[in-house]
Amino acid sequence: MLRDADLAAGDFVRWMKQAIDLLDQISIVADGPLGRTARVAIDAIRRGIVAYSAVQ
Repeated sequence: MLRDADLAAGDFVRWMKQAIDLLDQISIVADGPLGRTARVAIDAIRRGIVAYSAVQ
């Protein structure tokens, strides 16, 4: 759980945005199942506070 990790919410959001950036790059260059899996992972990560932080 995030609470147990002694990790600030802002750090968590920043790390998730970095993961989304990496997955986006993978989805662009990868063909077939890997590219699709990367896009699915982006959708799974980009929700809640991570999605809300992009609005501001």
